[in-house]
Amino acid sequence: MANNDGFLGAQSMWIGIGVLAVLFFGWRSFGPQHETQQEPVAQLNVGSGADARVEKLTRAQCLGLEDRVWTVLPDGVECIAFAASPNIQGASSALLYFGGDISEEQLAGSTQEEARKGNQRRASSIAAQQGVPVVIVGRPGLMGSSGFHLLGGRRDEGQVIDAAVDALKDKLGIRRLALAGQSGGSRIIAQLLVIGRRDIACAAMGAGAYDVPRLRGGGTARTSIFGDPGSGYLVPMLKAGDIPAVPGRRSFVIGDPRDKVAPFSEQKAWADKLAALGHHVQLIEAKAKDSEFHGMSDKAIAAAGMCLSEKSDAEIRAAVESG
Repeated sequence: MANNDGFLGAQSMWIGIGVLAVLFFGWRSFGPQHETQQEPVAQLNVGSGADARVEKLTRAQCLGLEDRVWTVLPDGVECIAFAASPNIQGASSALLYFGGDISEEQLAGSTQEEARKGNQRRASSIAAQQGVPVVIVGRPGLMGSSGFHLLGGRRDEGQVIDAAVDALKDKLGIRRLALAGQSGGSRIIAQLLVIGRRDIACAAMGAGAYDVPRLRGGGTARTSIFGDPGSGYLVPMLKAGDIPAVPGRRSFVIGDPRDKVAPFSEQKAWADKLAALGHHVQLIEAKAKDSEFHGMSDKAIAAAGMCLSEKSDAEIRAAVESG
């Protein structure tokens, strides 16, 4: 009589596999359902004081708002606001402006809508003065942009703005960029440079801080024994070697030696660093009109606008120094 042990063993194995398959697919079909992956949302801070709250924005809701772009990064999304001058239509180049840090008191004291309308008027005014299209970009947490306004050179802010600039170029059809910044906005321009952008024709950085971030209570952010504050920060001074060489790009580092907020010595060190790496840079000493000798926004805007209009370094320097 033939030995059927092998046959019966194989048959039992396949029957067992079949039963497991039925149980598995039955569980998938009728068992508890896994939660489907939700659409990523951006968080928009609205209101102030006791009325402060957070609203969630989907991509469709973001792009349904006036003057917004949607940015996608590996670890999140943001809805970034902007204000463009009327002459942006059909333009191939534009001046992009990034404002400085503001205090929590200032942030709570103005609504997002008021900030957006004010910057819309400002963009039109700058465009009329400079004769170039202008886009004022709302940093995270400011001017109606989602996200949180973080002080001190965080890496994620530079990455968000980098993605927002790409989105703005696609939305508005611009290709050639002149960037102007004030204080924290100047640090963002420096971050965009070290990230490796090659579409920046002009970079005018006013009253910026480019080294290890300083803390409000004094001192600087904690660093390793090598002077690096870690992955949470993107410090332009430490990453300047990553800036690509771009023929024709001009940079202007502008500051007042009396600056009480961002030391002029650091601004000079940044300009010297760029020069040592072979980049075209002009260090311009100017006179601020505020009590802290820190306000350089108008001068940075003038330098970027004149650079975009192909004015010479000498003409730009004369205008900034005398302005």
